[in-house]
Amino acid sequence: MPAQKVSITVDRQARSIKPGAVRGQDIINLANLGHNEQLLLEVAGDVDIPLSPEDVIFIRGGEQFSIGDGTPVVADNPRVRKPLKLVLNDTQLPEGQESHHAKLTGAELKALVGGGDVDLWADLDGIADEIVADTDRVVLQVQDRFFTVPREEDRFYEVTVILDGEDRLRRFPAMMTVREAIRRSLSPADRPKVDEFDMVDGDVGTAALNASSTLKAAGVRDGHVLSITKKNGGGG
Repeated sequence: MPAQKVSITVDRQARSIKPGAVRGQDIINLANLGHNEQLLLEVAGDVDIPLSPEDVIFIRGGEQFSIGDGTPVVADNPRVRKPLKLVLNDTQLPEGQESHHAKLTGAELKALVGGGDVDLWADLDGIADEIVADTDRVVLQVQDRFFTVPREEDRFYEVTVILDGEDRLRRFPAMMTVREAIRRSLSPADRPKVDEFDMVDGDVGTAALNASSTLKAAGVRDGHVLSITKKNGGGG
């Protein structure tokens, strides 16, 4: 099923918006900005971050935005007081490599983990992960997590995942392993127990997919329906 809208606050008013990757312009449209005014993401204990129309921000619900009068103008990409300890490929960046700016492009984020011919993804719990283009400039938040996968012609598949009787639309990189796709579909509490679960692609057959295979090699394609169940027969 499509992701349900979530609530954010814009100029002290509750607004509904689809979660996931959102352009700054989409949020600016929810505010009645006057001449020279800026829309700002409120950050507790740090510099509030202005949104430019082409910026990308990952909305989960609960974010708060205020309107600045533009006097003085907040820099488009301000330095932050507390450097963000970004998590890339499940590893927190070591001290000295943290971002001192509020926004980084996809290319800059990939460079922090060595770059190469890879795709960068935002890991979003409960909603479809989002691919980040090299030119996308991301408004960084403390809860943001990213991972990279080798780039292939089939870059990602949009599938339906059935887990605990609920179906969700998910987007997975084609070169992600079945095991990792299972792990990212589970709740954070269940992720350490990933090896207790199987994934079946109903469009391929009834046998569990090989956990070490990539989704592409396992036969998963766009539009397929994937079921996740516990190996002892529970769930799914």
